[in-house]
Amino acid sequence: MTSPAARESASATVITPRGIGLAAAGLLVGGGGVGLASPVLVYIGITMVSAVAVGLIWLLLGIHTFLLRFPFASREVKPRPLTVGVPGTVVVRIESAHSHFREQGTGYHPARRFSRSIVESLDLREQAAGELIGGASTKATVSRSAESLVLSYHLLPARRGRWPLGPALVHSSDPLGMIQADTAVGEAELIPVWPATIDLSATAGVLMGHADRVVLGARTPSPDDAALRDYQEGDDLRRVHWKSTARRGTMVVRSDEHAGRRPAMVIMDLPRDVEAIEWTISVAASIALSVLESGHPVRLLGGSLRPESAHKDRGHSSALARASILNDTVDLSIPASATTGEGDLLRASRAAALAAPSGEVTVGVFEPLSQEALDALVPIGDSGRAWAIVRSGGDAARKQGVEATSRSLRRAGWRVTTAGKNSDLEQVWTSLLTAGGDIE
Repeated sequence: MTSPAARESASATVITPRGIGLAAAGLLVGGGGVGLASPVLVYIGITMVSAVAVGLIWLLLGIHTFLLRFPFASREVKPRPLTVGVPGTVVVRIESAHSHFREQGTGYHPARRFSRSIVESLDLREQAAGELIGGASTKATVSRSAESLVLSYHLLPARRGRWPLGPALVHSSDPLGMIQADTAVGEAELIPVWPATIDLSATAGVLMGHADRVVLGARTPSPDDAALRDYQEGDDLRRVHWKSTARRGTMVVRSDEHAGRRPAMVIMDLPRDVEAIEWTISVAASIALSVLESGHPVRLLGGSLRPESAHKDRGHSSALARASILNDTVDLSIPASATTGEGDLLRASRAAALAAPSGEVTVGVFEPLSQEALDALVPIGDSGRAWAIVRSGGDAARKQGVEATSRSLRRAGWRVTTAGKNSDLEQVWTSLLTAGGDIE
């Protein structure tokens, strides 16, 4: 991004202890001179106070000169979006009008040339949220030239979400160090951070292949039926299968236009705990991406993600499809209340139940579930294409809830494993794809 720094700048000016001392001493000396009728002391006092005032004027003129000389600020963040635990870099450039317009090929030349000392006397830093730097201080590198001031530093995102970065701050002071100012240059922005994920694509195909064997073992579907599901509001009418619609008496659409590419849905039951929600989102995103990489379309549901707005055409493992899934997770937050969280889960479960008869595979990452939620998930288990990870850990009451949820889901036809937040996800996934089990 490039912006006129002069338009987006704001200064925080403070008087230093040196300036305060000099001004106070000047007032004291001047006041004493008045009381003693001593013109010399009065002049000295006025001079001391005036020195502080001159320093302020000097600083303000310097800031004004700098902004006129260097009106363009830009920031480049790589990679973008960032990913939890993956280092990133930031480069902030503050450029002169001459340098900027020369790069634009306009041939612009300023009427006046200022000394290189303008930038040599300035310090540049940038404000970054603690979530972007892992809570640690960053070492920045500043390079200066007569035409630019460049700041570069590293980021190490610690949490998923959108976090503020910027604006850049130019620190300046008068020659005697009596007045200091931090001038904000350029714009602040929110930087998206994707959750940390683990590649499970090597075994995700096993999950989808097992789902196909379940269907073929249960019945011999027609090529059309294996790729059809009930019409949902928002579906493209061009995907309506009119022949099957007429035969069934209800509108159905093609859920997968490519043979052998059975769709999948990953449901997140978002907990009301900071660490737990990040674990749940990371696990769900890892599964969704791995299914996508194995060549199957996938959609992610839970929290604020609505079934009607979920992407239905993620049928290839392109960077765009991958980014779309991860972007869905960035703004997910802890449910405002237990009732809100329950409602989100019920909405996702009912959407999965509608899609299950048409062949969609369902994978859920759950907390201990209420009876109402279990009732909504039972029809999905009947399809034989439902897998669940139940988050374990906590006190005795929670452990009982985990056991009851796992037992109920298994009875309903789900394949279930339990796992704690410190569990190895690859082991959890392997356990889920085999007989299921408990991993702490």
